[in-house]
Amino acid sequence: LDFYLQYAKDFNEKHHFDIMAGYSWQHFHRSTENAYNNLNGDNPTSYIFKTESYLISFFGRVNYSFMNRYLITATLRNDGTSRFSKDNRWGLFPSVALGWKIKEEGFMKDVDAVSDLKLRLGYGITGQQDISQGDYPYMATYFAGQDGAYYQFGDQFVPIARPDGYNPNLKWETTLTRNIGLDFGFWNGRLSGSLDAYWNTTKDLLMQTTLPKGAGYEFQYQNFGQTSNKGIELALDALLVDQKDF
Repeated sequence: LDFYLQYAKDFNEKHHFDIMAGYSWQHFHRSTENAYNNLNGDNPTSYIFKTESYLISFFGRVNYSFMNRYLITATLRNDGTSRFSKDNRWGLFPSVALGWKIKEEGFMKDVDAVSDLKLRLGYGITGQQDISQGDYPYMATYFAGQDGAYYQFGDQFVPIARPDGYNPNLKWETTLTRNIGLDFGFWNGRLSGSLDAYWNTTKDLLMQTTLPKGAGYEFQYQNFGQTSNKGIELALDALLVDQKDF
C-alpha cells in the first residue's frame, strides 16, 4: 500500500516549489504445507512452514528551482523493518541534490553551439535490510529435525530440534553515495552526454560469518566490514545523420 500527497506552486514566475510526502506499507508472506507417508503406508507426517515480514516507510521530497536555473532536491526516508529488533528497527536516510543550469546564464545565452550545460552535485544515504537468513534473524528460533533424526534415551527415540543462528544486534546496512556530474549538449542536441564522478561507501555490511564449533550453531549474520568504490562514467549520444533521403 502506497499513499502520497503532492503540492506544486509557482511564485512570481521565478520560484517553483514541488513538495511531496508519503507512506508505504509492505507485507511479505510465505507458507508451505505438505504431508506424506512412509514406505509402510502408516505414520503420516505433515510439514507446515509459515513466515512473514513487514517494511513500513515514511518519505518526503522537496524540489525548488529559482529562475529555472538553480535547482535543489532534498529527500528524507524513515524505514522500519520487522527483521531487526526494536532497538535497531528504524533507519533514517536523507539525500540532497543540487543543480546549476549554466546554459541559462547570461554569458551562455549567445553561445549557439552549446544547447545544454548543467552541473550536478549529489549526496545521499540508502539502507539495506533484505538478507537471506529469513525473516527472524534477530530472535532465537528452532528447526525441527527430519524424520529419522531422533535422539535415543534408553529405548525411547525423541525427535530433535536444532537452533538457528541469530543476532539481536543486527541493524541496517547503509550506503553513502557522493557524485558530481556535468550534462552537456551541442548543436541543438545533435551531440549530447554526461560525465559523472562518484564515490560510494557501504558500511555495516550484512554478512554471514562462521562461528566456533561450541557456539551451538554454525553460522550467524553480523554487521561486518566496509566496502568502497569510486569511478568515472562517460555517456555520449550522437545523432550522426538526420536526413529524409539518406
